[in-house]
Amino acid sequence: MPRVDLWLDEDDVRDAQTSGMFSFTVPEDAHVKGNIEDPRDEKAKATWTQTLEVVESKMYEDTTRDAGGNEYPSICMEVKFQVPSDALRQDGAADPNSGRSHTAWYRIVKAALKNKQHPKYKANNFNLSRANGMLRSIWGEAVIPHGAKVNLGDFFDGSPAPVVGKSVIATMKASRYDGNRRDELTDFVPLELRGN
Repeated sequence: MPRVDLWLDEDDVRDAQTSGMFSFTVPEDAHVKGNIEDPRDEKAKATWTQTLEVVESKMYEDTTRDAGGNEYPSICMEVKFQVPSDALRQDGAADPNSGRSHTAWYRIVKAALKNKQHPKYKANNFNLSRANGMLRSIWGEAVIPHGAKVNLGDFFDGSPAPVVGKSVIATMKASRYDGNRRDELTDFVPLELRGN
């Protein structure tokens, strides 16, 4: 069989790397600080409100590490979001992120629940806050009654999980870490504040 050659120059490689990235496009109405496109600008960031649909959710046993490299058994809620194909920005323009997806992993270390001395106590609170915020964005504040014992598996696990097919509104934050772009969902807007 004859050999097949395919020569690429620097521009081809750069374009391929850019097209293979899954970063969101910063919309015109975003609040921007610095130049998010410059890999040297580590302090650059952009935040905007993004409407997303939950397209997949699953829970499984996993492990997580602390800063010292110690591993802890955990429960992971893996949630995949997608911007609807017909999404619009606040000004009525087409959303530049239509069809793009984002996956979030929320890991809870059972041993760290209610244990302030555990190295993953703060990470647990952070992840539980995000998971609860997502549920409140879908079903409102009453989804988790005050003082009630709640099983997150009732929301994030199943075939399909109850959160799948639901929409959320969240703050998307784009930033740089070690020169690479990263996007993350920060605050979820509760259903009562979402409007129509």
